[in-house]
Amino acid sequence: MIKKNDSGKWDVDIRPNGTNGKRYRKTNIATKAEALRWEAWIKANKTKSKDWEPTTDTDKRKLSDLIELWYSAHGQNLKDGKNRLLMVNNLCTRLGNPRAENLKSSDFTNYRNERLKTGVSANTINHEHVYLSAIFNELTRIGEWKKENPIAKIRKLKLDEQELTFLTSSQINELLEELKKSKESDCYHIARICLATGARWSEAENLLNTDIKPNSITYRATKNGKNRTVPISTDFFKSLPIREGKVFKYAYSTLKRRIKNLSFTLPPGQMSHVLRHTFASHFIQNGGNILVLQKILGHGSLLMTMRYAHLAPEHLEEAIKFNPIDSQA
Repeated sequence: MIKKNDSGKWDVDIRPNGTNGKRYRKTNIATKAEALRWEAWIKANKTKSKDWEPTTDTDKRKLSDLIELWYSAHGQNLKDGKNRLLMVNNLCTRLGNPRAENLKSSDFTNYRNERLKTGVSANTINHEHVYLSAIFNELTRIGEWKKENPIAKIRKLKLDEQELTFLTSSQINELLEELKKSKESDCYHIARICLATGARWSEAENLLNTDIKPNSITYRATKNGKNRTVPISTDFFKSLPIREGKVFKYAYSTLKRRIKNLSFTLPPGQMSHVLRHTFASHFIQNGGNILVLQKILGHGSLLMTMRYAHLAPEHLEEAIKFNPIDSQA
């Protein structure tokens, strides 16, 4: 719109790309002819790149560049940051390190189908999916990625519920006797702590001498970042080696080697976690309270702990007491 103002000069107010487009204004132009020329110039030059059109700028960064940026800005601050970095770097290599903006959802679904054919578990692939998607989401949050997350709409693979294996009393004894043979390793003591307190292997392996007391063990380097304290007996405390600083040396490789000598085998992925499952299973079987178990294990949700509920003695008794046949007898 061109309009003469009170001073006798001309004002131009124009939106060349429509009512929702950018507004251009110029005031106090000397003549109407000049105002018309300015209006024509705006229409000719400011409609070449319309405000409402998506940007055509190309992003030449490779997927590896985004991974590096994510790790520098965020990933290195995560507890499992190094493991995530290793996983997504391997994923990037398998995908051929494409330009990030060219990555499509079909590229990832084809990738995971090939991974499944080679025997890789659905759980592992779901981890890759979550970690890669999180990189795009985080870079979007900090303004380093302007396009869509290419795998955001892909659903994760459905997992069959995995049976939680636990050791019997005789298997526990066999395991500890085997680990005791490695006198140069702390593997035996770490395993006993896991069995006595339900700790994860890494939690027990990273204990400091100040964490172990005559009546309790406190875990600080936990998965959810929250400290938790589990009671222990005085006799158990006396059986542990107490050293200054970090109590135990790395011993997972010893466990991995020694467990091959046992008369029984463990399901894939449960080599050390079976100790935590064993504590929880025996705790419930011996009459322990499910809510107490939740606190001991440090589960944020009771739903996680309820996986062990079916092992409770009263659970089995109620199956007889309340079924529709016996209850009518």
